[in-house]
Amino acid sequence: MEIEGRAIVVSGGGSGIGRAAVLALAGRGAKVIVADLDETGGRQTVDLAGAKGGVAVFRHCDVTRTEDLAGAFACAFEHFGRLDVAFNNAGIGGEDLFADDPGDWAKVIDIDLTAVIDATRIAVREMRRSGRGGVIINTASMGGLLPMAGSPVYAAAKAGVVNFTRSLAYLAEEANIRVNAICPSFTDTPLVRRSGDEHVEEMGRMVGGILLPEDIAAGVVELIEDDSRFGAVMRVTVRGGRDFARDVRPY
Repeated sequence: MEIEGRAIVVSGGGSGIGRAAVLALAGRGAKVIVADLDETGGRQTVDLAGAKGGVAVFRHCDVTRTEDLAGAFACAFEHFGRLDVAFNNAGIGGEDLFADDPGDWAKVIDIDLTAVIDATRIAVREMRRSGRGGVIINTASMGGLLPMAGSPVYAAAKAGVVNFTRSLAYLAEEANIRVNAICPSFTDTPLVRRSGDEHVEEMGRMVGGILLPEDIAAGVVELIEDDSRFGAVMRVTVRGGRDFARDVRPY
């Protein structure tokens, strides 16, 4: 799919990977809905896109609320008259499950898995209704392909995104809707930086380096433009760059 002129909804577009994707897509002529709970960050992304000559509109969106997700996709039709791509990217970090205070581990499932399923469901419905097909990209993680002893719930949620995405490969033939997942390795984002610069640098040493959000945005662009990919799982790592996990076709 050519990106120029397409209407794209990016959740979590107010910072990090989402912002980098918005800027990359708007820079290629896409019209982007920046869907985020953070109004300040989301509007900053819109301003940055506009400064580069791109077209972007902010939409407040709590991805755990079905009505907010539906509203974000409706916003694409309202402003641009169409919906071509959904980048379901919003997510949060892991948890210390067995600590005295394990944190709200259920929220990790709600945002990192349930919201992705709900957004995909709504996007598919709208793309079917339009009859033009489309592309859906779900943000997973290398933690969805490999164990994460320190964040087992996060790993479980991201593994769910991977297999959910693979299970929708049939939509390419049925409805001309390509659903793919992207699995970044450790990426330098504001969310990651909340754990402290020392922790970030330590993790970078452990995994062999730190990716930039722009590295992931380049993968998103590739997945949109490559019409041969559906049910695919793109890995993005410092050492390997962009490649694909073994293709799994539905029975």
